[in-house]
Amino acid sequence: MIFATLDREGKYRVLGFAMETIFQRVLVTTISCSNPHGGQGDLLQSKSNMDAQPSCDGDLNEGHPQSIILVCEVDVYPDMANNYHILHGGCTAFLIDMCSSLTVVALTMTMNSKPTEVASFPPEFNWLTQTLNVVYHSPSPVGDKLRIVCTTMPLRELSSNVCVRSEIWSTNRHRLVASGVHNMMKMSSKLKTSISRL
Repeated sequence: MIFATLDREGKYRVLGFAMETIFQRVLVTTISCSNPHGGQGDLLQSKSNMDAQPSCDGDLNEGHPQSIILVCEVDVYPDMANNYHILHGGCTAFLIDMCSSLTVVALTMTMNSKPTEVASFPPEFNWLTQTLNVVYHSPSPVGDKLRIVCTTMPLRELSSNVCVRSEIWSTNRHRLVASGVHNMMKMSSKLKTSISRL
């Protein structure tokens, strides 16, 4: 529902490239918040994406840098592979893009919430990709289980730009499959209004 779009009848559905196939299989296993001054606390260790309610052990109002670490898992299926039956490079970039976007969602929910409030769900997602750089390290064949670890750069407050570092690991082969850096910028209200009118 975080990335849901409206269909022509005005109903929310999960639409778009690989959203109803590949991304539906991605499971968020852990979300944690690290704070150099306030320690590190687990936000979520669950088998359900719907259980996520980010909050931090440290005091968010003190202006200390905050960083979110989000871990996802997904199995490599044939519809994610190329003609050599290994994870397609485009699918790799898609996984880094979407999982790092989820990390920014968790960061936004954490930094916008107050200790006495429960963050609303689904949160509004108003970030756009500036750059997405991917390095491919080793092949991942069909049948592999992937562990995707995304970490935001430490921030004292939400600005107009966020950077997320991601690593995709093969848990079967204990190898780094790919790594990436995703730079995102906040969507302007003018652009948001233009998109909503399309």
